[in-house]
Amino acid sequence: MKVKIFGSRGSITYSGKPYKEYGGNSSCTVLDIDGSIVILDCGTGLLQFYEDYKDRLTPESKIDILLSHLHLDHIIGFSMFPPILSPDTGIRIFTRSRTDEPLVSQVFGIYKPPYWPIDIADVTKAKVMEIADEKPFSLGNGITVTPLFLELHNNASVFRVNAEKSVVYLLDYEIQENMDKQNRLIDLCKNTDLVILDTAYLPEDYPQKRGWGHSTYEDGFALAEASGCKKMVFSHISQIYTDKALQAVQDKLDASRFSIAYDGMVIDL
Repeated sequence: MKVKIFGSRGSITYSGKPYKEYGGNSSCTVLDIDGSIVILDCGTGLLQFYEDYKDRLTPESKIDILLSHLHLDHIIGFSMFPPILSPDTGIRIFTRSRTDEPLVSQVFGIYKPPYWPIDIADVTKAKVMEIADEKPFSLGNGITVTPLFLELHNNASVFRVNAEKSVVYLLDYEIQENMDKQNRLIDLCKNTDLVILDTAYLPEDYPQKRGWGHSTYEDGFALAEASGCKKMVFSHISQIYTDKALQAVQDKLDASRFSIAYDGMVIDL
């Protein structure tokens, strides 16, 4: 399994010289599992994925998308992602239902007039599939996904993807505000090969952001210790942190187990 992070920022994209090394695209991670493509969230990093993979994509290409939640920074990549509008698309999108609207309308709800020229929900041929809490499902090719709903104010879902290796994707989650729910989360992460964890803020800034739905790398240490995960990558980093600030943190980490995500990062499992 090859894991590539195409977007490592949260909330808003950012660019400029101070962001050259770690990048500024919003959340998008891609798992390449023996040619099967699993996309975790569709922030602006989705567009770089398309540029890198477009010569390999055909109408028969199987692409599965797992959406953790529907905040703008996690779905904005749909706006310029050609396969979404292809009449021959093989895309399946998996997410939880949050309102009484049809699920396809929930996913593409902002992409309609007056906010967008067309109503994507009316024209997309992508299949939008509803998931259920702790109900594993198969993507084929030996890939299974277990979602976990932690009933956060962000309505985010956690995903554990199992193939020959395992990855837990855990963004927009605030560990310190949800201590009563940690047993389920620890069980999901137990002995996994890689956890990708939301650490939007540094510990010294977290008190001012408490209740916003994000964690710190110190929370990650505690989760890693409790779950026994083999590697952890800290992602969904706030745009307020420049390359210099993030490198200073990385220099303090045990790089054999903990890393700060950057756009273009590849992890071979």
